[in-house]
Amino acid sequence: MLAESCNKAEKDSGNSPTCQITSPKNGKEILLGEIVSISVEAADADGRITEVIINIDSIDVGKSNSIPYQYLWNTADNFAGIHIIKVTAFDNNSNHTSHKINVLILKEDSSVLETGTVNDYDGNTYRTVKIGTQWWMAENLKTTHFPDGKAIPLIENNVSWDNLGFSDKAYCYYTDSVSRPYTYGALYNWAAAMNGSQSSEKTPSQVQGVCPDCWHLPSDGEWIVLEMQLGMSYEEAWLMGWRGTNEGTKMKAKEAWDNNGNGTNSSGFSALPAGIRSDKGLFSDAGKATHFWSTTEYVNMTNLAFNRKLSYNQPGVGWFHASHLYGYPKDFGFSVRCVKD
Repeated sequence: MLAESCNKAEKDSGNSPTCQITSPKNGKEILLGEIVSISVEAADADGRITEVIINIDSIDVGKSNSIPYQYLWNTADNFAGIHIIKVTAFDNNSNHTSHKINVLILKEDSSVLETGTVNDYDGNTYRTVKIGTQWWMAENLKTTHFPDGKAIPLIENNVSWDNLGFSDKAYCYYTDSVSRPYTYGALYNWAAAMNGSQSSEKTPSQVQGVCPDCWHLPSDGEWIVLEMQLGMSYEEAWLMGWRGTNEGTKMKAKEAWDNNGNGTNSSGFSALPAGIRSDKGLFSDAGKATHFWSTTEYVNMTNLAFNRKLSYNQPGVGWFHASHLYGYPKDFGFSVRCVKD
């Protein structure tokens, strides 16, 4: 067993905060190149936490100033062997507490994609693929029922979609064609994708939503884990708009995208240009783009949620929010991809 230390000697006198690394676990084995979510629980009984510093092998690599205290560690540039993760929580009285664990990075012997399948309530079977530490659906969701068997309302005309409120659950087929979901999946508004759950920034999100049992709707942070696994830098992953170099190309399928905008699909994600439905019920972008929901609302604007976009004319991945200049409200119809618990 690798050694674990609470590092009590580093506590200041007085009422120091508490902190603990909750993920990964001490002694965790990690494949070289994986994106690791370092999660910390920190609290202060007589004040507030002002900052949590993340340190790997005696080098400060990041910090977090608000709950959830998390950092995404790209292990691609590290050596195989034991590494020390240390976190330090500071409170508003300048007291601090640290916690350390050891993890073991191993080299992966094979580059062959690991794949599988999952079934939804309707009996549809979806291909799945392991990308880094995450298992993703390699097809868009097309279920007509929530995982408890309750039917999702199907909307088949523009007026009815336009009349939906932000809390009304609904799905549709692009141009109301019942043949499209067999290839491109269905389009869900955010209320249906979430199935009544509250916004989540956690990694993993812990929101099953419309996804099959043992699977869940990804948070914004889980999309970032995927993007970094495909090569995007930590700094670029937190930018707005089109980010990255060829991560979108790695996610796009080798066919169906307009104007030779196909991808290499080296990730196995197999994204297709399913298009969207607007808040007014209008369809657009089939062949050109696809959008995927996350569980994460835009801060202080509860009618908006983060999403991911891939386009025929962009090699990167779009991260959009805030307004129509950047993204779309919750009453749009987007595709859904689920992640394994």
